[in-house]
Amino acid sequence: MQKLKLFLHIGHGKTGTSAIQSSLAIASDELSKKGISYPIQQSLREQASQLEITSGNWQPSPESSLTKQLLELSKTNQRYSSIVLSSESLFWHVPELIQNKSLWENHIDMHIILAVREIEEMLSSEYQQRVKRHGDSVPLNQFLRARHFISSHHEKASEIIEVMSHSNISNTIINYSKHKRDISQLFFRLIGAEEIYPADRMNGAIINRSLSHKELETLVTINALYYNKFPWISTRISDALIRNQPNLESQQCEIDEQHLNKVYEKNNGYLQIINARLDPTEQLTSLTTFSHKVTQDNSPEKINQIREDECISMRLIGDTLLKVLTKKSQQKLSNDTVDAIIKLSQSGKVSKTTEVELLALAKENRPQGQKLARLLERAQTELSNT
Repeated sequence: MQKLKLFLHIGHGKTGTSAIQSSLAIASDELSKKGISYPIQQSLREQASQLEITSGNWQPSPESSLTKQLLELSKTNQRYSSIVLSSESLFWHVPELIQNKSLWENHIDMHIILAVREIEEMLSSEYQQRVKRHGDSVPLNQFLRARHFISSHHEKASEIIEVMSHSNISNTIINYSKHKRDISQLFFRLIGAEEIYPADRMNGAIINRSLSHKELETLVTINALYYNKFPWISTRISDALIRNQPNLESQQCEIDEQHLNKVYEKNNGYLQIINARLDPTEQLTSLTTFSHKVTQDNSPEKINQIREDECISMRLIGDTLLKVLTKKSQQKLSNDTVDAIIKLSQSGKVSKTTEVELLALAKENRPQGQKLARLLERAQTELSNT
C-alpha cells in the first residue's frame, strides 16, 4: 500500500497561521482537483474564507491521540495523493507524535512545516494577545519577569527541531519575520500547489492585526478598571478595533535595554538550535547579533498619520465602552440554555473566537462552574496562540 503524503503545518502561534489557513480554505476546491485534501467542516471553511480567525482543520481530542487520528486518516483516504493539516495546537502535540514514529512510519510519509519568529516580535505579540483576549493589565516588563524572560514558543520550537532531527523527520523551518508578506504563498509552494495560490484574495489581507501603542495603552487601563466585572471587555474592544480599522499600522512593544539583555541571554540556547536549521540569511537575531538601536520614521507626514489613526481608534474604544457600560442587565439564562451553549462551543463547528465568546457567556450565567472555567481558560489560551 502506498504511503499517505501528509503535510503537517504546526504553527507556531503569531506566525501567519490564520492567513495560511484562510488561503487553504479559499483554494480547497482547487487543491482537491490537484489531489491535495484540506479536510475542513463547511462552516469553518466559510469563516476562514471570509478571513475570519479559525483554529485550522484539526482539533485535539481527549478520546483519540494524534497518532491514532493520523493512522485513521491514512486508512480512510481513498482519493487524495496528499493531505494538509494545519493547527497551532499541533505545535504542542508533535513531540509525542514523533516518539510514536514506529506506529505510523510504514503508513505515512510526513513532512512537518514550522514557522518561527524574531523573539522581540514574538514576545510583543504574545503580550498584546494577553491584553486583547485575556484582560491582562500588567506592564510589559512584569509580563516578561513572570515568565522568567523565557519565550515558551522558542523553547518548544527548539525542542521540536531537535526531536525531528534525532528521528530523521522531514521538515521545513520558516522565519516568519522574513516572510510576513509571502508566507502563505511560500506554504503553497512547499505543498506543490503554488500555481493555485489565491493571490487575488490574499494579497494585502490582514487578519488579527496587533494594536498601536495608543490602543494598547488604553486597553490595558480599561482592563485594570473593568475586566473583573466584564471579563469579555478586552475581546469586545479589540475586535471592534480590528474589524473597523484592519489596516491601521500596529507597533511593536519596546522592551527596555536591561530586560532585553535578559531575554536574549535566557533564550540564546534555543535561538542557536533554531538558527542551525535556517539559512544564514534567514536566521533569527541572537545574543551575539542583536542591537538596541531602533530606527523610527519621525517625519511630519508619519506623525500626522499616527495622530489621525489614534483619533479614530479612541472613538471606536469610546463607543464600544459606552455600549458596554450603559447596557441594561439582562435576565440570567436557564441552566438548559447554558448547557446548550457549552455543547455548541465544544462541537467543533464554530471558530475558536466564537467558542471563547460562547464559553464567556455561559460563565457569566454560571460563575461558579469550575469545569466551565477550565474550558474557557483552555479556549482562551488556544485563541491567544492563533
